[in-house]
Amino acid sequence: MSKEHEDFPALAGDSPAEQLITIRFRWYSAQARKARLAYRFIGVLQLIAALVIAVSVAISAPTWLAPALGALIALAEGVRTLLGLQDSYPTYRRTAEELRNEAWLFAQQAGRYADSPDRPQLLVERVVDISNTETDEWVGAFRQRKG
Repeated sequence: MSKEHEDFPALAGDSPAEQLITIRFRWYSAQARKARLAYRFIGVLQLIAALVIAVSVAISAPTWLAPALGALIALAEGVRTLLGLQDSYPTYRRTAEELRNEAWLFAQQAGRYADSPDRPQLLVERVVDISNTETDEWVGAFRQRKG
């Protein structure tokens, strides 16, 4: 089990509701990790390219090198913006944390689960609500970037 999953509760049963929250949590957590790594990778690539531009001028490198690296920086920023990596990481991470918190409430029969006559049904409804909220935010951000 990865470090970020080690405080996800071990749910008692193997009900569809428990499977759903586990699957969704792992998916959102993995997407957050991928978005964070991609965002940082592109940022480091841009920094290295900028540094090489500065050094290339000092060492009289071929004249095509600086413009080519400048184009690489612009391309990398375009990809980062187009993919929405800056927005994706916090959105996915927040959703994964909401799912983790919901799983703990469910596992401990606390909060909304304390007096619920049908805890699994309530859990499924909450997981779907949390996922739908993230999807609605993603669609809104996409439309905002596009428009």
